[in-house]
Amino acid sequence: MPANSSTDTAFLYMPIIQRQQQGMVTLAMTLLVLFLSSLMVFQSSSGMLFEIKTGNNQVSHSKALEAARGGVEHALAWLVSGGVSSTALNDATNWSNGKANSTLLPANIASQSIASMPVTISLWQVASTASGSVLEVRANSSGDAMATVSRRVELVSSLKSTASTETKTETKTVNLETVAPIVVHGDLGNCDKKKNCITGTPTISTNGNSQMVMTSAGSVVDTGFFNKHGPAVITGNFTSSSAWDYVFPGITMQQMSAAADYKTIYYYKYDVASGQFTPDISKLPKSIGTAQNPVILIFDTVLIPLNQEQNKCPSFSGNYTIFGIVYFSGNCTKNNGWGGTTITGSLVTESDLNVLTANTDFVGWTNKTGTSTISVPITTTTTTTTTTTTSTTYSLSRKTASWRDF
Repeated sequence: MPANSSTDTAFLYMPIIQRQQQGMVTLAMTLLVLFLSSLMVFQSSSGMLFEIKTGNNQVSHSKALEAARGGVEHALAWLVSGGVSSTALNDATNWSNGKANSTLLPANIASQSIASMPVTISLWQVASTASGSVLEVRANSSGDAMATVSRRVELVSSLKSTASTETKTETKTVNLETVAPIVVHGDLGNCDKKKNCITGTPTISTNGNSQMVMTSAGSVVDTGFFNKHGPAVITGNFTSSSAWDYVFPGITMQQMSAAADYKTIYYYKYDVASGQFTPDISKLPKSIGTAQNPVILIFDTVLIPLNQEQNKCPSFSGNYTIFGIVYFSGNCTKNNGWGGTTITGSLVTESDLNVLTANTDFVGWTNKTGTSTISVPITTTTTTTTTTTTSTTYSLSRKTASWRDF
């Protein structure tokens, strides 16, 4: 018999009840292990299912939130494009407890579909400002999840101004017959200690009017040698604020400069930088104007330094013949060297005429001389700015810290 035969024999002779109890314990332990394993598997599956469901909810909410944001941006774009007028915004009948009704907010804006999700838009009036309105746009999206987004903005309306420019040209005339042969805004021949400053053999003849020389009120007048070579000089005074206004009423120097064509109107301006006139006066012809086509010669000399007037002020020496008006704007008190020059018309100056030498002849203009008027084209430009409510433009100013999403 084998070595363990006694044990096996003992088992065989064990009571049947005792063997059954050992089987029950084994079965119970097995079932307990199986239960605990199942419980662990179930718990793990529940966590996984919860994570999956939470993730799905997060995705759905993100989609709903983006849809609501899209609805807000769409509504803002509609506002800034002029979808609603400032008049409608200020109409109380378009609001109900601060909320815009269907008259103000159209159906295609109030109800939208974004990413297959329905989005509802509402517009609320927060406050009115001097330049516009503070509004709140709210968007509610629904579907697998729900989200709400709101944004406050200031809608600023500005009226568009339209500027129109009109250029008009009119013609004004200068009548030579009404201007004395010499017009001085200041003194004539007043050379202080000298005996006389109007020397040589100058002559002056009337133009049919009694006055041969017109000066500003209160001026000192010494006609000098004019009286020696012709009839007694009759003087008078003008009351205009300048010789220019007396001779060219209603015309500005700028307008005269713009009208210069160097055929009828000549305009020369002294340039300080170069010390010369622009254009070059040395190119003036010896004969300027005719009885039928008189001219206007403007010398803008006001910028010539007083200590250089004898060198810089133009003088017509060498038998010039001029038909029309010769005007100096100032600082040319010593007009020397007008040898052999004849001015049929007028010499006009804004400063004293203290020195006049040589044999200049001043011949007043009469209706027998020729054409008595000179036409000056005056161009005026008028800019008119018109503001209308039909061309309103809008701009959005997003209010800081007013974005809400949940």
